[in-house]
Amino acid sequence: MKMRLSCFGYLKDLDDIVAAGYDCAELHVKEMMAFDDAGFREALATLRSCGIPAEVFNNPIPLDSRVADPSFDLKYYHDFLEKAADRCAEMGARYFVFGNGRARSLPTEGDISGAATKFDEFFSMLLDIAAKRNITVLIEPLSKKLSNIVNNLPEAVEFIKKFDKPNLKTFIDYRYMVELGRPLDEILVYEPYIKHVHIDNPLSEFPRRVVPRLDDGFDYGPFLESLKKISYKGIISVEASVFADYPQEIKDCLGFFAAHGIKPYRA
Repeated sequence: MKMRLSCFGYLKDLDDIVAAGYDCAELHVKEMMAFDDAGFREALATLRSCGIPAEVFNNPIPLDSRVADPSFDLKYYHDFLEKAADRCAEMGARYFVFGNGRARSLPTEGDISGAATKFDEFFSMLLDIAAKRNITVLIEPLSKKLSNIVNNLPEAVEFIKKFDKPNLKTFIDYRYMVELGRPLDEILVYEPYIKHVHIDNPLSEFPRRVVPRLDDGFDYGPFLESLKKISYKGIISVEASVFADYPQEIKDCLGFFAAHGIKPYRA
C-alpha cells in the first residue's frame, strides 16, 4: 500500500529528505518567521527547487508563548499570524499543526473564565487568518503533561465542534495515544476528522524522540493496520529530534514502513 510519507526537518535537511525517498517534508513556522524578506525569498527558492513539497508547518506561534498570560498581546499575534500565514501559504502550506502545549494550556486558578475566553478569541482569529489562505488548522491531542486541554481524539472532536469552522480538524501523534492508553478503535470512529499523523518511537522519553525501527522493542503493526483500515489518505510524518546519522536514519525508516507494507508514492 502506498501512503504519503514525510519527515520533519529544516531547509538545510531538504536534500537529505529528498535523497532518502520521502514524498514531502514537514517544516516549521518558526524557521519561516526568522528570515528577513530577502532570506525568505531564498528559502522559497530552495524549497521550490528541491523536488518535493512542504504542505504541513508546525506551531504557528512560538512554543514558549502562552495565550492566557496577560503579556500575550492579541494585536501583536494577529499581525504575526498574518505574516506567518502569508509566508507558509506561499511555501505551499495546506496545514498548520497546533501542538503548542504550553501556549494553549489554561490556568487552574485566578481568572480561569477570562483566560478561556481570551484563548477562544485567539483561536478563532487563527482559524480566520488561516482560512483566507486555504490553510486548515490541526488541533493536536497532547499528553496531559504538556497540555491541560485536548488530550485525546474525542476531546479534539468536541473542540472542533465548538468552533464550528470548516478549516479545523485534528490529527494523531501516536506517541500520545500510547502514553494515554487510548484505544485504536478511536481511529475508525473519528476518521473523518483525522487529516495527519506523526510517528516516532513512543518508548523514547520526551523530548527525546527517535525514528521508529523494526528492532526497537515496540509493535507498531496494530496502529499502522488501523490506518490501512480507514484507507488513510493523509501524510504520515516521522517526528524525530535526536539522530546519530540523520541521512541514514531517515532512509532506514522507509525500510521500517516497507516492512509494514507501506511505501511512499515516490517509490
